[in-house]
Amino acid sequence: MPDRTSVHTAMWRPSRLRTNLAIFAYPIFLLLNRPTMTWFGDLLYDIALRCSGIAITFSGKEGLTQAEENFLSRNISRLQGGVLFDIGANHGAYAHLLAKLAPTARIFAFEPHPATFALLHSQMSGSPSVQAINKAVADAVGQVKLYDFRSEDGSTQASLSETAVGLYSSDIVEHAVECTTVDAFMAENAIDHIDLLKIDTEGHDLSVLKGARKALCDRKVGMIQFEFIPANIATRVTMRDFFEVLDGYRIGRLCLNGQLRWIDSYDVKRCEIYVTHNLIAVPK
Repeated sequence: MPDRTSVHTAMWRPSRLRTNLAIFAYPIFLLLNRPTMTWFGDLLYDIALRCSGIAITFSGKEGLTQAEENFLSRNISRLQGGVLFDIGANHGAYAHLLAKLAPTARIFAFEPHPATFALLHSQMSGSPSVQAINKAVADAVGQVKLYDFRSEDGSTQASLSETAVGLYSSDIVEHAVECTTVDAFMAENAIDHIDLLKIDTEGHDLSVLKGARKALCDRKVGMIQFEFIPANIATRVTMRDFFEVLDGYRIGRLCLNGQLRWIDSYDVKRCEIYVTHNLIAVPK
């Protein structure tokens, strides 16, 4: 685990430029920062989020978001013949697109929910390059509990965190499932390098990365896609935590056109935003 002091928070420091800008902007904010202008502030905030790569969950043609599909298309050459992990595969839309874009790749699709896995296995039966794994992935090997909504068991929000599911409903069902780690699975299957590690585990993405300590330290993982979502409030995970576990990697927000908006330094104001967005990490 990297030393916590390796990630520093960007400090706000007064300067003549900032002081002059504050003086100039004061009349504008005096006009806009009032209850009657709340609608305008909310509108600007929503626009600013989307311009920063946050809450851009526009649906694509292949069952993913447009941003994800554009990102994979832009990086198609890096997927060919590689080892690709889809952790939190659900019904297999992501794995299916990987198989379509990179037919020579080895794709491992992990899905712990028993009912959802049955659908995943059925969907992937025609894709010989995809191996469906009925396991959760976290920071330790063993048996864990998977939680979901009782009224919608098998939802896309099933999580290893009961509190994360509890954000949306108190009527919860649980399943005992087997769990592995990235490091353990790589060792067991003689995998030396992962070209793409996609993680979508509803608030447990950090746990998956902690279970890949060796692979990350040895730079055995190329591209990493993970989420930062409201469920991270329940699991008490911050973006600072991701910066720490991904020490040695560069992090960027996924933009709608598939490019990356890099976050080269940790800044509380620009990082700790608990609104759904996808991030990509690559070795520095």
